[in-house]
Amino acid sequence: GSWAGAFGFFQFMPSTIKNYAIDYNNDRSIDLKNSDDAFASAANYLKKIGWKKNSPCFYKIKLNDQIPSKFLNSSARKLKNKKKINYFKKFIDTDLSSFNKNLKVAIITPDKDIVENPDILNPAYIVFENYEIVLQWNRSLRFALAVCTLKDEIKNEL
Repeated sequence: GSWAGAFGFFQFMPSTIKNYAIDYNNDRSIDLKNSDDAFASAANYLKKIGWKKNSPCFYKIKLNDQIPSKFLNSSARKLKNKKKINYFKKFIDTDLSSFNKNLKVAIITPDKDIVENPDILNPAYIVFENYEIVLQWNRSLRFALAVCTLKDEIKNEL
């Protein structure tokens, strides 16, 4: 467990355990330190809070220096200034043609409070609805990027 009361591989809080944890291996016990139950519970949690299977989570981009700073999110508290991806095209030097131009996205950049002497435009990512779903679990930009990176490696197998 943690100082805040979270438990298991994925640090579920007690209310999350109660509402979303499952006995995946059917041994009549939910054991969040057992990979079968832990991964299945994490997948169940994400699904129940709105995860969209086969939908994007984030995409690394290269920003040009014309982007107004009001569009740059360096905190996970609340993503601000979400716009349709088409709106941001003029500020992004990355091909976005594979994405629906009407998807609403936000842009995230390095957290200046954590990254020493960051280039405020690099790295940068556009983030989608699934990214915000992960932020409901843990309000950390890095946590959400890590989960979304794993999602791309697992390919929605859970």
